[in-house]
Amino acid sequence: MALPDRRLRILVADDHAVIRKLLRTTLEQHPQLEVCAEAGDGATAIKTAKEVKPDVVILDLNMPVLNGFEAAREIKNDVPQAAIVIASSHVDKAFVEAAKRVGVRAYVAKTKVGVALVKAIEAALANEDFVAV
Repeated sequence: MALPDRRLRILVADDHAVIRKLLRTTLEQHPQLEVCAEAGDGATAIKTAKEVKPDVVILDLNMPVLNGFEAAREIKNDVPQAAIVIASSHVDKAFVEAAKRVGVRAYVAKTKVGVALVKAIEAALANEDFVAV
């Protein structure tokens, strides 16, 4: 797996601004990755995904208004071309399975973001399973 030769637009959704900044910094170390938008809750993530039509959406699970599972389900319906990656502090297998049930193929523990996030994006874009917990 490899990132495509074109620049990918990414929406980052997490209710903690510090985590969004960490994700942005991690992603933008790669010349093909650009954070085009951020959201602090699930409802805003859905609205923003509809507006900016990103290539990739990175979602936290514990967000206000709508959680990451609910947001993922809506984004999959409304912006089906967007690949979705869950980046969560929850590392229990039940959360990974719940993510798969809503159509998410890539799941990364926040503790593994530095080493696994780009691989998770590559897998999600290829519609392949990827789990790093």
